[in-house]
Amino acid sequence: MALITDRHLADPRPDTEGAGPSRPIAFWLGLTGLCAAVLLGVWVFLSGNGPLPLDAWWHDLMRAWRTDVGLFLAHSLEFIGGVFPMILAGAAGVVGFLIIGRPWSALTVVLTLLASQAVTTLLKVLFARPRPADSLTVIGLTSYPSGHTTLAATLVVIVALLVRQQLVWILAVVWVVVMAWSRAYLEAHWLTDTIGGALLGTAAALLVWSATATVRLPPGVPSR
Repeated sequence: MALITDRHLADPRPDTEGAGPSRPIAFWLGLTGLCAAVLLGVWVFLSGNGPLPLDAWWHDLMRAWRTDVGLFLAHSLEFIGGVFPMILAGAAGVVGFLIIGRPWSALTVVLTLLASQAVTTLLKVLFARPRPADSLTVIGLTSYPSGHTTLAATLVVIVALLVRQQLVWILAVVWVVVMAWSRAYLEAHWLTDTIGGALLGTAAALLVWSATATVRLPPGVPSR
């Protein structure tokens, strides 16, 4: 497994090189993920906007597995994955890409985060799914999709797309999974909220990355 170095980050590479999809595949995967997130929300809404059987089963399982250590970990993840810490992480990524001479990558991070948050807010308002009544944490807007999970997926997937290293993809998957787990463990969201958030965040990253790569250079020309 290759290590991540400044040289890996700064050198131009074709969009098919390294660990990650090409621009056309990223576009279609992103469009599929976006449609899946919206359709899942529609299904939940048409089913009464409450918990589906899968949600109820997972909710009860998380409650049965509740421990002090688990609660500490989940609350820690809630704080780390909150809006302000994630904004700081995104800003650090933007500054880092600018320092190593990759302004298009920095712009891509900014646009991805903005697009993700805009669509998340829109879906929360449109579906207005109630949160679990027994939440163990302070809850904000409506439940679908999970904002924490969406933001987590958005940030790590766009970084993975830009860095294109296998290790980053592995860490991205782990981060999204543990963030989704923490939201259900704290009973702040239903399981389908976190699935929708993971789909939406990943889709936002794939679509914005493919768009900025296409605008920057036409198909077939090497890009970063």
